[in-house]
Amino acid sequence: MNNIYIILSVAWKEIQLLLRDRGTLAILFLLPMLIAGMIGGGNLASVEGEESAILLSIYLVNQDKADFGTEVSKAIREIQQLEVQEIGSPSEAEGQIARGKAAAAVIIPADFTQKINEHQPTQIEVIVDPAQPESASIVTGIMNQVVAEVTIWGEVQFGVRSVLEESGILAEASPQEQRAIGAQSLGVIMTRINEIRENPTIAVENVNIQGEEAGSWLALYFPYLFSGITVMFAFFVVGTMAQTLLNEREAGTLRRLLAAPIPRGAILAGKTLAYMLLVCIQIAVLLTFSYLAFNVMMGNSPLGLVLMTLGVAFVATALGMLVAALSKTPEQAGNTGTILAFLLGGLGGSIPLGSATLASRAGGLRQVLAAILPNGYAVEGFYRLMAENGDVARILPQLGVLLGMGVLFFLIAVWRFKFEA
Repeated sequence: MNNIYIILSVAWKEIQLLLRDRGTLAILFLLPMLIAGMIGGGNLASVEGEESAILLSIYLVNQDKADFGTEVSKAIREIQQLEVQEIGSPSEAEGQIARGKAAAAVIIPADFTQKINEHQPTQIEVIVDPAQPESASIVTGIMNQVVAEVTIWGEVQFGVRSVLEESGILAEASPQEQRAIGAQSLGVIMTRINEIRENPTIAVENVNIQGEEAGSWLALYFPYLFSGITVMFAFFVVGTMAQTLLNEREAGTLRRLLAAPIPRGAILAGKTLAYMLLVCIQIAVLLTFSYLAFNVMMGNSPLGLVLMTLGVAFVATALGMLVAALSKTPEQAGNTGTILAFLLGGLGGSIPLGSATLASRAGGLRQVLAAILPNGYAVEGFYRLMAENGDVARILPQLGVLLGMGVLFFLIAVWRFKFEA
């Protein structure tokens, strides 16, 4: 009981000192929120604006006022990514393109509907600005999608008309009746085609490994982003802890504690407990920020999140103790800890590389590095809980590795650490 009291007393003293160091608190709490907010906000804005963003400004010249020309013109104007301005003639449109007023012009010929009705080849002309070659492929790709729909309509219409003519069932009908029956048949077929599109016989379903429907790319990316940044900045405590320990050693504080007398193990355990508490609060604050600011999923296992937080806090503080034991000066310890935090974050997979694929699942060198560094296991564990709704059983391998690493770091630190300079 006496040792427990000593450990708690040392931890409380260390916490009081930490609360006075506003610079360290800013690095551990405010900086990761700022970075995560900037990256997350940028991705969120790009996705939310993806549908409404204007990609290109184009001119539209519709010389065909019949059915198919009207439908194509309507379809082009409804494309949100295009700013469409109708213009009178092809020559006028070409002149505006030459002056750089728009990226392209779409010309619908006067006989467009007639050619389709006669089942003859026709084409829509796209005039592009030679100074914007990338616009050609974009506009052409969009127009191919539009024309594909018209082509289906024209093919079905031709097929319906051919069948009715060859069957002879409309031989005694008037031209008006023939057109009405043909239009009715065409409408029924196209309605059925659209129903099949909306409810296809074969569908692709996106599910996670638990068989649950997976979310959007952003819903999978954000748990990776925020858990990765949270884990990376948790390891920034390494340099702070190591430098503080060596400062106390040089100032003689540790020597006076030993003269109290206080067991060496109790001193190290108390300091480790204080920094573990700091890391736990840091992780809780960052995850709460991600939930409140970006509605990031937290999963269905609060116990799992607590255990992962404790595991990360333990391995980070144990590593800080190890750096202190192996460093000669406080400056060396602080610099080594900072470099380690960046290296572990980059190589261990704490920094998302523009996708929702974790380093621990990416294959190749990234996966190998994630398998030997604590960050890889920490991010994988948080991701399983947050994005995949895993339970405690799903993170036991990650917890086991983090605990093993932490014990190894701590034992080496206790063995090598010198209480006197």
